[in-house]
Amino acid sequence: MRPVNPPFPPEQIRDILRVIRDQYALAWSGIHGVRHWARVLENGLRLADETGADREVVLLFALFHDACRVNDDRDPGHGDRGAKLAASHQGRLFHIDGTQLALLTEACTLHTRGGTEAHTTVQTCWDADRLDLLRVGIRPAPRKLCTAAARKPVLMKWANDRARSKHSPSFAREDWMISS
Repeated sequence: MRPVNPPFPPEQIRDILRVIRDQYALAWSGIHGVRHWARVLENGLRLADETGADREVVLLFALFHDACRVNDDRDPGHGDRGAKLAASHQGRLFHIDGTQLALLTEACTLHTRGGTEAHTTVQTCWDADRLDLLRVGIRPAPRKLCTAAARKPVLMKWANDRARSKHSPSFAREDWMISS
């Protein structure tokens, strides 16, 4: 599959990641860390090409949805905490409008609850995260994916292969503070 280009410049993404890293409680390259976020972003941008989802919201979801976890197990409220962290930096690290912020908040807050009904951008965010479940040994179930784009066998295979191998997308290897 062809490379994707994130909608924010690399230096802006690095600035956001530095702020997240300063408060991140878990292993930076752990199962809910930066490598996962990079794959979620790549999954989400590929899906957005088909779903028409807001690419800026997809990017911010990828960075913030697990940014406030306090453990790698059950962590109720981590999505809400991530949404609040994102909102606290709106207007400083990034600029999105009120509708985009509402979509980002919904996507982060509800991403672990298993829903499938939402705005297309929110669905795309949820699918982007779910397509990376094989990193923890869970094969994504097509019936639990929200969009037809995410259920395409070729995309599922591509995402599963990358999740299984804990692949780091090329755009993130150097710019996202990922160690080898």
